[in-house]
Amino acid sequence: MLKRPGIKWLLIGLVLLGLFFSSEGSRSYWKRKKYLKNLTHQLSELKTSNDNLTREIGRLKTDPRAIEKIARSELGLIKPGEVEYRFVVERSSK
Repeated sequence: MLKRPGIKWLLIGLVLLGLFFSSEGSRSYWKRKKYLKNLTHQLSELKTSNDNLTREIGRLKTDPRAIEKIARSELGLIKPGEVEYRFVVERSSK
């Protein structure tokens, strides 16, 4: 076949380069690398969110003021004997 060993390695190298730089080879590599980077970023954000929620759960279990704050702001609850004033602002139609 081939008499020179250098030509054999050159052909193998060219075939490997052709496979790597073919449309499927290199595009697939870069797409997967970008996808991995996005997943890593999402994982980091989810871990941060999870840590925040864990701290909030701890506060809600131990601090009665945290529960009171949520009851007042989200549910509109008031303590016995308190008076709540609500002001209605009418908007003009102009």
